[in-house]
Amino acid sequence: MKVNTKQLSSKKYLGYVRVSSRDQSRGTSLEEQKKYIENYAIQKGFVLARFYGEVESASKIGRERFDDMITELRNGDYVGIIFHKTDRSARNPKDQALMYDLMQEGYELHFVAEGISTTEPVGRNMMYMLWGMASGYSENLRAEINKGIQGRLNQGRVPWHLPIGYTRVMDGSCRAIPDVKTAPLVKQLFKEYASGIHSMRTLTQRAKEIGLRNRGGNLLGKSCIEGMLHQTFYYGMISHKRGTYKGEHEPIITKSTFDKVQYFRKKRGFKRKYSHAYVFGNLIGCPACGTMLKSTTATKNHKWKYYWCRNKLCPFVSFRESDLEGQAIEQLKKIELSDEELKVFTQVVREYGVRSEGEKLKQVQAIELQLKNIQARLDSLIGLLADEKIDVETHQKMRIVLINKQLELFESKQNIEQNEERRLEEIQGLGKLLKSPSIAFKYADTVHRRNLITSIVENCHTTPNGLVFIWKKPFDVIAKRPIPKSGGGGEHRTPVQRKMSCMVYVA
Repeated sequence: MKVNTKQLSSKKYLGYVRVSSRDQSRGTSLEEQKKYIENYAIQKGFVLARFYGEVESASKIGRERFDDMITELRNGDYVGIIFHKTDRSARNPKDQALMYDLMQEGYELHFVAEGISTTEPVGRNMMYMLWGMASGYSENLRAEINKGIQGRLNQGRVPWHLPIGYTRVMDGSCRAIPDVKTAPLVKQLFKEYASGIHSMRTLTQRAKEIGLRNRGGNLLGKSCIEGMLHQTFYYGMISHKRGTYKGEHEPIITKSTFDKVQYFRKKRGFKRKYSHAYVFGNLIGCPACGTMLKSTTATKNHKWKYYWCRNKLCPFVSFRESDLEGQAIEQLKKIELSDEELKVFTQVVREYGVRSEGEKLKQVQAIELQLKNIQARLDSLIGLLADEKIDVETHQKMRIVLINKQLELFESKQNIEQNEERRLEEIQGLGKLLKSPSIAFKYADTVHRRNLITSIVENCHTTPNGLVFIWKKPFDVIAKRPIPKSGGGGEHRTPVQRKMSCMVYVA
C-alpha cells in the first residue's frame, strides 16, 4: 500500500547515520552526520522524529539497526528517511532493492550531501548511478582485500591478529616474531601438557601461576587455552579456510611437541602422571613379597615419610625414607669418577665430538635432498590442479601432507645441527655429575633427589645388605667398571679408557 503524504498531519522523517568501523565511531563522524541531517530538515521544514545510528559496513547484508528502522518506518506514520550520503544507505544489491521497494511504496529518500531526493526524476536517476558506483567500490575493495590476504598467505604471513606468544613487526610487512615475554611461557605450557602431567583445568591454573596473560592483561580462561593447543601457527604452519601454508615465522614449539599435545587432547581415560613428594615412590618393591611399596607421610610429623607394603598377608612392616636415602648415597658412590677417570672421560668426549661432526654432515645432506624432492612435488601439485588432473579437495589434502612432512624435515635438520652440540654439553655435564653424585643428592630437596634417582636408576630393590640400584645405561657400565689402579699410561687404551669410551657412546 502506497503512502499518501498529503493525508499526514506533519511530515515526520527518520534519520540514519552510519560509520564502517569502531575507530570511526570514536571520532566525530556520527555527530557531524547528525548535524547535517538536522540542518537539512530545518531548511525543508521536516520533523525529525528519531535517529538510527550504526557502526557497520553498508556492503554487509543484515544490519541490525537498519532493519529496525525499516520496520518502524512501515509501522509508523513516517514520510521517509533522511541519509547523510547515498553510500550511507546501501552498498549491496539486496539493500538497494529494499530502498527501491520503499520508494515504490511512496516513501521518500533524501540524501543531504548530494542534495537529492527520490521526489524528483533527476534525484532518482542520480541515486541509481551513485548506488552503482558504491556497489562497484565495495566489490573492488573486497577483491583487493582478498588479493592482499592471499598474497600474505603465500608469503607465509598472516594479516589478521596473531596468537598469544607472537608480536608483529611494525613495518607494514605483517611479519610475526616471537614475543620475548609470552613466547617462553607458551612454550612451557605446550611442553608441560605434552608430558601428560596436566588436565585442562590444571593447565589453566598453571598458566595463571606462570603469569601468562592475553594482550589486554587478563588471565586466560579454559576455552582460550584449548584454542591455543590446536593452533598450528605455533609450530610453523598457517591453517586457513583458503588452504594450508608454511609460515615464515620462527616456530615456538616443534611439530613433535604439537603432535604429543594433540594425542593427549584426544585420548580419553589415560593415566596422568603427577608430581611426587617422595624420593622412591613407585620405585621400591617389598623385600618379602615383591609388591610395590606404598609411600605415606606420618600425620603427627610431616617430616617422617615411610614406605609400607599394601599386602595385608605380608609380614613386612615399613621403611623410613631417611634410612633409604642414606643407603642411596652409598649406592651413588659406586658411579663417582676419580680424577684420572675424569681426565680420560674428557679426552673421549673430545674424540666423540670430532667423529660426530662427520656423521652430522651426512645426515644434513640426506635431509636436504628429501626437502628438494618435497618442494618439487609441491610445485607439481599446482600444475596438476591447473590441468584439472586432481580436484581442489585432493590438492589441499596432498598439500597438507607434504607441508607437514616438509616441516618435520626442517625440524629434523635443525635438531641434527643443534643436538650434537647440546649432546656434547649434556655428556660434559654428565661428567661433572659423576664427579660427586652422592653430594648432589645429599644437599638437594625431595623433588630434585627424585629427579636425580629416576634419571640414572631403572629400578631398585631391598636386600639384607640394604638398598640396591638397577642402573640405567650408561650408568650400569660405570657401576660395573673395575676399580682403576693408579699410574699406568702408554699409547694403548687402558681398561679405564675402554670403559669411558663405551660409556660416552652408550650415552
